[in-house]
Amino acid sequence: MKKIYKYMPYREDFFLKFRLRASQRGVLNDPFELSPAQDLVDKVLRDGLSKDFFEQAEQFSTDGNFNEVGVISFTENYNNLLMWSHYANEHKGIVIEFDYEKLNYYFNYKLSSSNTIERVLYNRERFSPLQNEICVKDLLLTKSDDWIYEKEHRILPKLMVADYVQVDKLLFEQLHDFYDNIYIKLFDIVERNKQSITFKVNPEEYERFNNQDRDGNSTDDYEEMKYSASETILNEIFSSLAVLPSSVFLFQLPPDCISAVFVGCRASDQDIKKISKLIRGKQIPIYKAELSKTHFTLSFEELPYE
Repeated sequence: MKKIYKYMPYREDFFLKFRLRASQRGVLNDPFELSPAQDLVDKVLRDGLSKDFFEQAEQFSTDGNFNEVGVISFTENYNNLLMWSHYANEHKGIVIEFDYEKLNYYFNYKLSSSNTIERVLYNRERFSPLQNEICVKDLLLTKSDDWIYEKEHRILPKLMVADYVQVDKLLFEQLHDFYDNIYIKLFDIVERNKQSITFKVNPEEYERFNNQDRDGNSTDDYEEMKYSASETILNEIFSSLAVLPSSVFLFQLPPDCISAVFVGCRASDQDIKKISKLIRGKQIPIYKAELSKTHFTLSFEELPYE
């Protein structure tokens, strides 16, 4: 695969900052997402599973509930009528084309993993058949075959490694109060407005927490052995934030991963002009969707820069 695509409403902010959201479980549109089937839970409680299963689970979650896992979704084509309607603001939005190899290479590096873009499996059952082994990734990458038209591919990062987190302003102030301003030094505010604050982890403070002597007071001994001091704190804070749908976890994206932009057939001339202006000079072509005169399909024509 050379190209991969993402449908989205038009947001000027994307072209200014090139950030992708990793959606936590509570904001995904399928209520079955990131929830192991009860039959699987019952089997784990009854029979136990191999050590390998829990080693796999540790890659994605600290508590087994996958609350700390985000989903960044992509698809295989840019001309699916249903997806233009559902995910691109009823054909008024955009589709971003990514260079697959560049995108995969970047997230492999970012997440210290390999082959981070995974194909979603479609099935009527909620998990792979329970035989000798269970693959945790299958649980996170299996959806009902009602969604098969999406041809989805996913990146599944831990939310704790997001480059930026956007939260309600009041919530950030409550974090200050709850932690008595001690751990909040881990965060640098990068943007603020009347409604929200966007912050990132301060790498110097993160390192300082890891280098300080452990006194056994901040966490229990098991957690201190399992995670660094900063990881333990961030796990606690980020898992709390992930429960709230208003929290937004963002990953910075190199602009050279983007190879084209497709705008919907109902996109306004004003939005098209803005997109053209924002990406001028980046050698990213823009294509405008048009309705076919003979078929239920879209055709695309490259637009000149404004």
